[in-house]
Amino acid sequence: MSSSVSRLVSSVCKKIIKPYSPTPISLRCPKLSYLDQMVGGIYIPLALFYPKLSNTWSNKPNNVVSQHLEKSLSKVLTNYYPFAGKLNDNISIDCNDNGVEFFVTEINCPMSEIFNHPYFEKHNLVYPTEVINNQYTYEGSLAVFQLTHFNCGGIAISMCLSHKVGDGYTFGNFMNHWATIARNPLSSEIYPISPKFDGSFYFPPAKDEDSSNVSNNNIVPQREECVSKGFSISSSKLTALKARVINDSEVQNPSDTEVVSAFLYQRAMATKKLVNSDSIRPSLLHQAVNLRPPLPKHTMGNICSLFSILTKEEKEMDLARVVSKLRKEKEEVKQKYKNAKIEELLPITLEQHRKANDLLVNNSCYDLYRFSSLITFPSYEVDFGWGKPEKVISPISTSNPPIKNMFFLMADKNRDGVNLTCSMKKQDMLAFERDEELLRFASPTS
Repeated sequence: MSSSVSRLVSSVCKKIIKPYSPTPISLRCPKLSYLDQMVGGIYIPLALFYPKLSNTWSNKPNNVVSQHLEKSLSKVLTNYYPFAGKLNDNISIDCNDNGVEFFVTEINCPMSEIFNHPYFEKHNLVYPTEVINNQYTYEGSLAVFQLTHFNCGGIAISMCLSHKVGDGYTFGNFMNHWATIARNPLSSEIYPISPKFDGSFYFPPAKDEDSSNVSNNNIVPQREECVSKGFSISSSKLTALKARVINDSEVQNPSDTEVVSAFLYQRAMATKKLVNSDSIRPSLLHQAVNLRPPLPKHTMGNICSLFSILTKEEKEMDLARVVSKLRKEKEEVKQKYKNAKIEELLPITLEQHRKANDLLVNNSCYDLYRFSSLITFPSYEVDFGWGKPEKVISPISTSNPPIKNMFFLMADKNRDGVNLTCSMKKQDMLAFERDEELLRFASPTS
């Protein structure tokens, strides 16, 4: 972070928040699942910005807002107790109730100056500095939080949760559960999904002596000159893209994620071709798929699989064709899990990863495009008691270093359009952000 940006921070206070109730002895040492063991130790960040607090909160001093969040965080940690513990190598979590780090800061500028800034560097001000600067190597608590007060009266709440403990679904449920408790502090049974950290039942872990060989914990993305940019697709533009797909495809009910992923993938390949002044480069689209259902919705951890589509020829870049391939692959994966016995779940998952990785290992000329989506999660509905957020910032806007060809999708504030964060090599981004077909449907936000 540059000195000119860091000078905006006037104070930082650190606290440790422990679970409201002690974790039962029977739950104190949950095993990591094989999928948890595979995941690197990266922290997933997310930030929510709230304008000047309304109603009864408008005249509350800063410390009252902080105490409100601290108390509700303590209560939600009794349900999400692994986050308050510590990793036992790549084997299990010692749920010792040591707590999580909670920072409170003040920033000497209006909130809008941060989330409207054209460079994502300023976004990092609302995150705990040590976590953002060391996302792959941080050795503090498994969940780290920051409450930021702006001089305009607005606040930001940021969360950095260890990927070892859970995926985006786990993150989303934690965030919503915390906000629900904050709004209803007197009720202890108000959230419909009671989390269970039982992923190891479905995906048995490797033997203790083999666990270190499973993890890609030491794999840090190659430091390339990448940049991240934000775009938005409005409701009307999304409808127009869907109509294009429906007119030319057998998929008559394409999802927002399918259409937007296919469109970005198509435009990224097209602009890459221009950069190289060559024919289309063979490309892979990787996308994670949540396995709840068929697995129970209350199962937390890393409960997801992977599917890929391969594009070798220019005729395969047609939008409707890409959407059809995405739908076909996703449905095939879902069907495999739906019909599988419990002991078959892990072999199926490993085969999905093997297929995708083999394509890359054996074909180094392929370009890989990674897509992740939280479109279905109502991030703009997260209300801690003072209203809904004005802005939600996606994880990859803070990725350090930026990951090449990474695309993150979220619903917009009105939940009828899509906000995008795209990370690419600098020369590729220069072509991508000027692509006329992209700009017909997507507007730059940064």
